[in-house]
Amino acid sequence: MTIQPLDHVTASKTAAAGAAPVDSKFAEIFTSFRSAFKTHGLLLMGLFAAWLFDAMDATIYAYAVPSIIKDLNVTMAEAFSVVSVFLASTAIGGIVIASIGDKIGRKPTVLLSVVLYGIFNFLCGTADSLTELSIYRGLVGFGLGGLWPAAMALVSEIWPAKSRGMAVGVLQTGWTFGLLTAAMFAFTIIPSHGWRWMFYATVVPVVITFFLVLFFVKESPVWQAKRREQAARPEASAGGITILQLFNKKNARNTLLGLGVSIFGMYGWWTLFTFLPTYIDKTLNVGITKGAEFMIWTSIGAFFGYLLFGAFADRVGRRPTFAVFFVAMGIMITVFIYTVTSTGLTYLPLVGIALGFFTGYYSGYGALFSELYSTDVRATGAGFLYNGGRAAVFVGPMIITYLIPKVGFSLAINSAALAFVVAAVFVLLMKETKGIEIATLDKTN
Repeated sequence: MTIQPLDHVTASKTAAAGAAPVDSKFAEIFTSFRSAFKTHGLLLMGLFAAWLFDAMDATIYAYAVPSIIKDLNVTMAEAFSVVSVFLASTAIGGIVIASIGDKIGRKPTVLLSVVLYGIFNFLCGTADSLTELSIYRGLVGFGLGGLWPAAMALVSEIWPAKSRGMAVGVLQTGWTFGLLTAAMFAFTIIPSHGWRWMFYATVVPVVITFFLVLFFVKESPVWQAKRREQAARPEASAGGITILQLFNKKNARNTLLGLGVSIFGMYGWWTLFTFLPTYIDKTLNVGITKGAEFMIWTSIGAFFGYLLFGAFADRVGRRPTFAVFFVAMGIMITVFIYTVTSTGLTYLPLVGIALGFFTGYYSGYGALFSELYSTDVRATGAGFLYNGGRAAVFVGPMIITYLIPKVGFSLAINSAALAFVVAAVFVLLMKETKGIEIATLDKTN
């Protein structure tokens, strides 16, 4: 018989009398995060840097489009077809490299991804044709696709369940700073040196990131324990082809619903932000730098959105937090379009901050998808869902460039709002994963 300490008994009675105040729950989450950060802070910051420059390399192309159209003498539709190649390649990389990550470890996978996207993003600056550029951007996407599942699996495996959402939220803020960095590169380099030098310059932070990960990021102890178990009991690793395991009886529902959340959530985001700089330029005739300025405001809002999404997801649950942010994104896209077409630049900074804030839902993908699968398929599963969403939306640029001459730029962009509403429906159909202990998933799968 276990005798409970007096303070535990008192706390139990208090909890029985009613739910704990919201502020005390948040305090527990923040305390858990601070405690874990003392041990794993350097690891989180190393992955943060890798994710930051993943985001920079993923989004920087959007700023080069107007210059590429002129320099390579191509149409808008042809220039944006490169984005479709990029998105499709991220899915392939996410599946192939993430599968490798479940075999060789999370840290080597992150390093491999950083090397791939760093080299080929630099080579984009050397492209003399759209075909050559498409090949390089496709290989950038292949490398980028493998980073997210490995990084998110690593953080999810080492962080306490109580503050896991917040930790992933902090990591996801790297995407915000990546967007900001891409905008700043475009704003400062393209006007004076051209789009090619913008791509050349990206190699410097990537080299720094490689060494940060190499020296400060440690391998996941959960993954190491699983590999030792499989080495001791070879039959424990016999489960068929990894990708097919995502569709077995235990995983199929999670995989299909997760794909729905990923596909429609990403269609909305990529549709909006791929065309946003060009949309502002074409609608207001103010130059590409104004689009870059607007992205800075959205990045500021996104920073707070990522952090608060994680805290709310840890407090009230993944499903309701996702649903609220998705619906809010649908509303804010309509507000953004109205602002651009009716008031010009006047209120764009405020709208940009609000719009950016609700992109905070992106910080929930890492925890949610990692909490659906056991260790032996976690990176593969999370990578399949996340990059499967990216792959499916490769048709987005094709759809938008098809719609623009028929219904106008504004209505074409507004199709993203509907996608967010559909994403909200999918996430409400999923099971709640808040508070799941990662280790228990290996016992039940």
